[in-house]
Amino acid sequence: MAPTNMPAVSIDINMFWQIINFFILLFIFNKYFKGPLMKLLDTRREKIAEEFSEAQKNKEEAKVRNNEAELLLKEAKEEATKIIQLAEKKADERKETIVSEATIQRDKLLKSAEFEIEKMKQAAQTELEVEMNGLAIKLAEKIIKENLNSNLEAALADNFIDEVGGVKC
Repeated sequence: MAPTNMPAVSIDINMFWQIINFFILLFIFNKYFKGPLMKLLDTRREKIAEEFSEAQKNKEEAKVRNNEAELLLKEAKEEATKIIQLAEKKADERKETIVSEATIQRDKLLKSAEFEIEKMKQAAQTELEVEMNGLAIKLAEKIIKENLNSNLEAALADNFIDEVGGVKC
């Protein structure tokens, strides 16, 4: 058998109807579906573009607010530092006031104690003088009683008593 040459493209009646059906479907698609689909795609494209621009806008706004927050945080830190420094200064001033008041009070107590010591010293000295005078009188009396027999000693005793009697107790 001899090979029969077949044409490279053979168009039969089925292929012809398929091509006609394809063009009819293409026409129907263009007439009824292309407009709404294109409108739907355009709407979707616009919505995406709006959302993208809104996202960009939100991103810029977030940057601005972030910068504002950083600025506020920096200001708050500076203010906190100032408050701490002021509190430390007031604490130092209060410490100096307390120390000076304590020093004044200590000086007053020392002066009061010195005055009391001087007062006690004078009282002790006065008491000692009174006791010494009393002892001197007792001693003189004792000597006088022992030596009363002699007139000369009696005269000396009278002189001594007069001298001791002249001293104020």
